[in-house]
Amino acid sequence: MLSVMFIKSETKELKPFQKLSIPEACEITETLETQYRRTRKKAHADFFILDEEDQEVYAGTLSIGSGHARHVVDHIKKKLSSLKMDDIQEARKRSFLEQLEKEVPDHLKTTDGSFSLEGETENHVQTTQTPVLSTRNRRLIYGGGILSLLILSATCFSTVATSQDRAETIQDLQKQVKLEQKITETYERALLGDSQGALKRLSSIGKQSLTKEQKNVYMSLLVDQKKYKEAVKLQGDHPEVVESMISKKGDVNELKEFQQAFPSPNGAFDLAYHEQRWEDMMSQSGVEMTDKRYEMKAYGYLKLDKVKEAKEAAYIQSQDLNQKIETYEKTKKEIEETKKQVEEENKKDKKDENKIKSLTDQQKKQEELLKNL
Repeated sequence: MLSVMFIKSETKELKPFQKLSIPEACEITETLETQYRRTRKKAHADFFILDEEDQEVYAGTLSIGSGHARHVVDHIKKKLSSLKMDDIQEARKRSFLEQLEKEVPDHLKTTDGSFSLEGETENHVQTTQTPVLSTRNRRLIYGGGILSLLILSATCFSTVATSQDRAETIQDLQKQVKLEQKITETYERALLGDSQGALKRLSSIGKQSLTKEQKNVYMSLLVDQKKYKEAVKLQGDHPEVVESMISKKGDVNELKEFQQAFPSPNGAFDLAYHEQRWEDMMSQSGVEMTDKRYEMKAYGYLKLDKVKEAKEAAYIQSQDLNQKIETYEKTKKEIEETKKQVEEENKKDKKDENKIKSLTDQQKKQEELLKNL
């Protein structure tokens, strides 16, 4: 279940850092939107959409009383509708919006229960905000992490100043806002395919001004342009950081090129895994073992038909890996049983050719399943 947390609001009805369910948030923001439009008042509220683990998956600023959106979910739908994406990104965006829409109360749905992104136009979108990637989901596009929702967020600036010198505080905040705007515009350019333009802008921003996640975006853009030396330098001359990101993406050619430029045991291990050279992977020494690499090693043992070693290596909690081991054992047993049936049938004086053919086909399918596991 998704939830909403308002972190800064110009209206007392939306209390900061109070987590609301999607239905509650829609009810409150719809009521406020109606009231504010009637009284011709306006207010802004910064918010996060959180997933089941309370991780930020969307950040935005809702303009109450503006007439741009009926409630907070309607705002998100209209905001995301203006962004052009490739097919994969579009599918992930739709998945996120569908998940949101399911939780909207029926009487607050903005259509007859479904919605169409194509039906929205950029005229409905607030022009005072620039869409950027949220902290968590930049990793999915640029870092090549685990498959998850792709969500695009609006700029959310919620820095709280505590300086006693008000004038100095305001000046510092203004500088920070300008920097944030420059960075978010750069992310938008990168998302829309202008990698060269994004790189040029990012190179003009001091590294000390970039957060860890922003550096990761920059690093990924550099890697895409095969600028490996610059990517490593950006990460404080730690090539293992760049190598890990490339490995997670699963781009074998890119990983091979990087390994040639910055050879390491980690890179050799990861490359052998992606190229399915299981013996080479197992013989690699000096590897920095992580949970992911232990999982990779266990899978390698499985592909080498070493089930016992696979189980021993798979001490980490990985449901997917444990399921593969279980399926492997089950399929191996089924293959042996099928082979036995074929042998028994061939020993008979009166062979049933149709049955033998059926069993042989069955064996081939079982072996193919094992091969592709």
